[in-house]
Amino acid sequence: MPIAAGDITGVILCGGSARRMGGLEKPLQLLHGLPLVQHVRDRLAPQVGRVIISANHERDRYAAFGHDVVRDTCEGLGPLGGLGSAAAHVRTPWIFCCPGDAPLLDRTLVRRLAASLRPQHDGAFPHDGAQAQHLFLLVRTSCCTTIHAQLAAGHRSMLAWRTTLRVQELPTPELSASFRNVNTLDELARLHAEGSATRRTPDRPADTWPPTRLR
Repeated sequence: MPIAAGDITGVILCGGSARRMGGLEKPLQLLHGLPLVQHVRDRLAPQVGRVIISANHERDRYAAFGHDVVRDTCEGLGPLGGLGSAAAHVRTPWIFCCPGDAPLLDRTLVRRLAASLRPQHDGAFPHDGAQAQHLFLLVRTSCCTTIHAQLAAGHRSMLAWRTTLRVQELPTPELSASFRNVNTLDELARLHAEGSATRRTPDRPADTWPPTRLR
């Protein structure tokens, strides 16, 4: 039976330290008048039943988007720690996670991953033709109970945890551009100049450029 959107909670991972962005709260930086995380949210929300934002800083600003904001139980454990903390607040049988700095998230990705699953699978992730995109993962919520054991054993890699599950790889080379994320101000400037994401409309504020430090 196909997985319904209402059976999936989308978790947007925004808890990183953004060292390469000099202390800026990366997902809140503007692209075409909107924070990066809002581009992600706008593309993700129609594909899932509920959205949770995993964030450790500027939590009031994230909460303004109208979704629950979950803080890491222990900070500094990377995306896997963020997913594990958020999973405790999920009531649906499935979770889809993605980074908060990937504003070109494909609007059909969750449906494609869900359609690719077979009964024996714990989840699925895309492969863009060059590399596996394991941060864009659809997984059974019940599998997330093993994350804390992974972290306690010193394993913080999403890839290492994923290999303990029965997940399948979905080839999506045609979606390669949609996995592009923003790690530095230079990358943000290039994406801004290219106009690859949703363009600013008259009712949206112009970007502050270069970005200003939020914390």
